[in-house]
Amino acid sequence: MGETTGVKGTSMGDNSGITRSGSARSAWWVGSDPASELQHLWGELSRLFEHSSQATEMSRHWMPLAEEEDSGNAYVVRAELPGIPRERVNVEIDGRELHIHGSIEEAADTSALRRRTGAFSYGIRIPADVDPVGVKADLADGVLTVTLPKSGDSAPRRVEIGSPGDATGD
Repeated sequence: MGETTGVKGTSMGDNSGITRSGSARSAWWVGSDPASELQHLWGELSRLFEHSSQATEMSRHWMPLAEEEDSGNAYVVRAELPGIPRERVNVEIDGRELHIHGSIEEAADTSALRRRTGAFSYGIRIPADVDPVGVKADLADGVLTVTLPKSGDSAPRRVEIGSPGDATGD
C-alpha cells in the first residue's frame, strides 16, 4: 500500500540520509561531564580576565558604579570613586546634563590587589526642574555625592481655561 515509518526514505522524495526510527537523536552534551566542562569554561574566563586586566596601554577608560535617587526636594547622584583624590575629579553641568570625569594614575605595582587606573567618566541627563546654581558635590570615603536641588518651578499649577471672546493682554 504505502511506505511505513522507520525505514529510510519516504514517498515524497529521496531522503536516504534521514532515518526515521523510534530512537531520539542524542544531544550534544550527552557523554560529556558537566563538571569538567564548567571547570574548563571557568579556566578560560579566568585567563580572559587576567589578560584583559594587564595594562596594555598606560591609560584606560572606565565608568564608575553610580546610582541616582529622587529624595523629594533634590535629586542625588552617588558614584563610587575609591582612592581618587578630589583634585582629580571634575563635576560639570552642561545644560541638562551632569558630567563626572577625571583620572587616576598609579605606579606599577606587583601586589595582588589592583585598582582601576586611567580616565573615567559618567554622565546622565538631568530633569528640567534642577536648580543649576544650587548643585553641590562632596567626596567622602570613596563615594562622590552630587546633590541637585529642585528649583520648584515645575510645581503643578492650575491653568484657567478662557473662552474665545475673553480679551487677554490687549
